[in-house]
Amino acid sequence: MSLTRFIKDALRKPEAIPTPGAIIYNATVAKVLRKPETKIANDIVEKMGNGTILDLGSGTGYLSIEIAKRAPGLQVYGIDLSRQMVKIARRHAKGVDNARFVFGNAAKLPFKDNSIDLVISTGASHHWKAPRMVFDECYRVLKTGKEAWIYDGCPEVFNNRADRRKINEKYGFLVGRLGYRVSTLHGFTGEEYQTVIKGMLEQTAFKGNYQMALTDIWMKITLKKRK
Repeated sequence: MSLTRFIKDALRKPEAIPTPGAIIYNATVAKVLRKPETKIANDIVEKMGNGTILDLGSGTGYLSIEIAKRAPGLQVYGIDLSRQMVKIARRHAKGVDNARFVFGNAAKLPFKDNSIDLVISTGASHHWKAPRMVFDECYRVLKTGKEAWIYDGCPEVFNNRADRRKINEKYGFLVGRLGYRVSTLHGFTGEEYQTVIKGMLEQTAFKGNYQMALTDIWMKITLKKRK
């Protein structure tokens, strides 16, 4: 087993980030990801001005809160398995009435069938212990015809020097410089997406109704609940 694989597997073990990790995340990683997540927030607001959004693995809440601020007609729920993350997110969301954060497991969502207009997730899927259950839960809670956007790391985003230069210019040195290493440890390779993840999706209710594409600094999986 390679050192990278050993570290990667070790990092995936804690599905819920412990309290010290949540505090460190809030002070470091969350800030580095603000610009990329702001772009996602803008993309979502351009797509929809009202409805209900569910953010899986919402962390300290930045993405959910930015969406809620930009579109008061949207109700945004963030769910996370770390109580400390939820606590921090609630603190950040003070005064933003249409953003709410709950403690819970993405593999057993506390939401009704056909109640959500868009499910989103950024940088969380590599932590999921039961991803097939999470995908099927996404299908259950989504309204017919609606989508889930699952973003996570993929080192191939940073393979091209020209693309890395663009990322540096757009998001700053830290994202461009550290992106490859971070996405190697916190995400999946292109091959893993096309084999392991794709094979898993074929065993879910989304079978045949998904797309994968490198988007910005992420691999984006778009899942659609068809009639």
